[in-house]
Amino acid sequence: MRHVPARPEQSQSLLSATDAVSREREALERQRADLVSALAAAEQSASFFPPGSTEHGKAKARVTLLQNELRLMRGRLGVAKKSLDLGELLIQICRERATPAEWKRTVAEARRRHDAQAATKDVGPLLADTESAPGRPIERD
Repeated sequence: MRHVPARPEQSQSLLSATDAVSREREALERQRADLVSALAAAEQSASFFPPGSTEHGKAKARVTLLQNELRLMRGRLGVAKKSLDLGELLIQICRERATPAEWKRTVAEARRRHDAQAATKDVGPLLADTESAPGRPIERD
């Protein structure tokens, strides 16, 4: 693949995508902080009410709800982190800089290499068995 400098609009789109991900992540972090403080307050209020009372039950239900929301938030934060993966960004940049025909050739070569690696993994143990005893015939059941 030949190196083609990125066009300004391509660089802008990559930067705007990265900015959007960082803004989304910041918003999720703020929401998470709010949920953590609400959870602390709910846990404290649950401790004030006598166990078994209606108020205690409602407070514990609120704690459970907030804990579930925090679990979901953790998942959303993980998705935002995944978007910042270096490998994905490199693929995106290479794809933007290559013509469609170059990209198809690159993908085909990557598939060939991947298949060759998989074939080597599958055949590797078989080759090791035959190489360990070069003069002996392979016994079959």
